[in-house]
Amino acid sequence: MLLTMELNNQSQKAGDSSTQMQATTIVNNYNSIGIDEKRARLICKEEFAVACRELTHEACDIATERVHKLENKLLPKMQQYDKSLEAFADPSFQLTLQKAQLVAAASERENDYDLLSELLLHRTKEGHDRFRRLGITKAIEIVDQVSDEALVALTLAYAFPKFVPTSKKLSDGLNFLNQFYAKMIGQTKLPIDDKWLEHLDLLSVIRLGIKNINSFKKVKDVTPLIFSDFFIEGIKANSPELGTIKDEFVKNGLSLVNFVPHQFRNGYVVLDLPNNIDDCCIIKKLHAGQQFTMPLADNLKDLIRKSANTINKKNIEDKELQDCFMSKWNSYNSLKKIGEWWDVIPCHFTITPVGQALANSYIHGKDSSIPLMY
Repeated sequence: MLLTMELNNQSQKAGDSSTQMQATTIVNNYNSIGIDEKRARLICKEEFAVACRELTHEACDIATERVHKLENKLLPKMQQYDKSLEAFADPSFQLTLQKAQLVAAASERENDYDLLSELLLHRTKEGHDRFRRLGITKAIEIVDQVSDEALVALTLAYAFPKFVPTSKKLSDGLNFLNQFYAKMIGQTKLPIDDKWLEHLDLLSVIRLGIKNINSFKKVKDVTPLIFSDFFIEGIKANSPELGTIKDEFVKNGLSLVNFVPHQFRNGYVVLDLPNNIDDCCIIKKLHAGQQFTMPLADNLKDLIRKSANTINKKNIEDKELQDCFMSKWNSYNSLKKIGEWWDVIPCHFTITPVGQALANSYIHGKDSSIPLMY
């Protein structure tokens, strides 16, 4: 938001025994439209003029070209988030912009301009949180020092325990994850030694644990914890117990379409239900394709809940389910690659706020539909 100040000095004449006073009237004129692209580009130019004072004439020419690339990547993203571009009037943002411009000026990598633009956008979205703002600012300062391999490895380590498919169908969920990780990895070769860990630790992106003492759980051990919704025992399709449950459903006017085959165990059935039983409802189909929904009575919810507790028991310790899941996991190229890489990470580590900012910005840069994952 533009702010102009008009100062009107008013003097007050006083007598011999009094003190002369001066009052200042400040008139604030706000531009309700905000800052347009032309003004935002001028602000970028003004800030860089301040930032590059210590550079020589020859260096300034190269730096200006690089900073202009950053500017061209940044403005469309900022306009998409906020057409008024009010962030450009924020002194704190302008100082952060200066830092990003200096880093862009020092880097020859095109990918760095993308990452810096995402971090500045991230800074605009999360600037109200001082904890995150500090992490973002520190991340901006080291963008040109982080290797491509270390950045991708960091992102995978950050996303792996956080990304869980929402689809009830395992193949759909794993297919989505496979495509997502393929975007993150690209053509980068994942590092398997400990140099990338030491590199990120030196930059305060991660905090290394004690070598040979702490390590990450293997993929076969950690996936049941992350994807626990798929580790369901089910019930035999021809069992008397299932027959009794189905009879209760029919007796109470409930459809049997939610009894579906187990995704791993042949001859077994599970109940396909929302995570929250209270979200269940009855759908009545009318003529011409129309339909309406009816909420379930409490006694029907109790019946469904009781049946689900019997059929959909989770068992992440079940060896058969673990083996079936890993077989499915390894049938996807990107997921298999991540699993093999994860299992040879030589030391446990924690990701700092700087690393969180880098990972979030890298992910959003590769896929803008993915929200921040704090």
